[in-house]
Amino acid sequence: MEFPQLFEELERETMKTEIIFSNNSKINFVQDPSTALGIKRVAGWVAKDYSLVFDEKPAITENLEAERGIVQVIYGVAGKSPLLDDVISANAIDVSEIMGKREVYGFFPIQSGKLMDGSVTDMLVIAGSDKVGTIYGLLHLSEVLGVSPFVNWANLFPEKLSIKKLTEEDTFISHEPSVKYRGFFINDEWPAFGTWCSKHFDGFTARMYETVYELLLRLKGNYLSPAMWSSRFSDDGPGMESALLADELGIVIGLSHSEACLRSGEEYRYLRGEGSIYGDAWNFRTNREGIINFWRDGLKRSGDLSNIIVLGMRGERDTIILEEGSTLTDNADLLRDVLRTQNQLIREEVNPDLKKVPRMLALYKEVEPFFYGNEDEPGIMDDPELDDVLLLMCEDNHGYLRSLPDKKMRAH
Repeated sequence: MEFPQLFEELERETMKTEIIFSNNSKINFVQDPSTALGIKRVAGWVAKDYSLVFDEKPAITENLEAERGIVQVIYGVAGKSPLLDDVISANAIDVSEIMGKREVYGFFPIQSGKLMDGSVTDMLVIAGSDKVGTIYGLLHLSEVLGVSPFVNWANLFPEKLSIKKLTEEDTFISHEPSVKYRGFFINDEWPAFGTWCSKHFDGFTARMYETVYELLLRLKGNYLSPAMWSSRFSDDGPGMESALLADELGIVIGLSHSEACLRSGEEYRYLRGEGSIYGDAWNFRTNREGIINFWRDGLKRSGDLSNIIVLGMRGERDTIILEEGSTLTDNADLLRDVLRTQNQLIREEVNPDLKKVPRMLALYKEVEPFFYGNEDEPGIMDDPELDDVLLLMCEDNHGYLRSLPDKKMRAH
């Protein structure tokens, strides 16, 4: 569907701004039919937030009602939303500081925008540089209305208002995030988190993860390592629902240090066995073909979603890789072989250009010696298979880091 030209060209310099939200206001959230599903979902969250502050719940519509007294909240990705682009072409907003950036949004209150038919309407225009930027822009409205990011996690309900005015002082353009991936890892999830999930959501399901994703986006995050002790992120949704929902919302999923190639470690014990294509031993020396099949199928299943692919290998259920008594060199050689194999699988199943695939090696304390090496074994630090791979520096569960990145590592 293409929108006709709706707005006359505006002279921003002569405009004054005061749009009013109140219990007596009619509010429309207006979106293109082509708006991404994740943006539509978040618009529903924000409409609910609005109803917590005022008695009125906004209508979410694909039709622009040109009528005085209606406040139109118009949102979309600049350059990809016909309705939003019509507002831009009418000189109503300037998106030059937004275009071409990552996760940036503009928030523009506009009073009495004049339509081509002569009618006028008050507007709040939210323009994102991309999907996640638009989502942040929508949630910025919730912040302006006094809604806490923890509204649904800690029952921090907002104060009821009878009126809220937005003026030109509320115009806001966000900065591009300085840290590309921002989020958290649901680790050591039993008994507290796991019990809560089982009681309220029948386990680690997509219904549960939507609440986590919502909190993450409200906090301007974009990255999650899901629970991993007893759960299977790409099976428990049920099926792929949790992974697909994360992708819909623009959230990047990265599994833990012991879960390579987009497969939860717990998956293997359900799939192994005599006659299985994955073999019956989590051992890259004795069951090389089976483990490669396991990794390959993980990449085939989820490789086109928003991910950071974890590299490396741990023993089953996060134990040592090789048997007791193996040397640092034995372990480093195994990891070199694993990295070569995994990168080749990624070339074959995800993208032949590895530079375009976010990958990570998580250096938890058990594998740190194999990375750093010692005076006799250089370790894998300078291995070419780690070029363009993110290196996650970890503490030891007591707050101690082995080292901070030196100049060389900061340039990695």
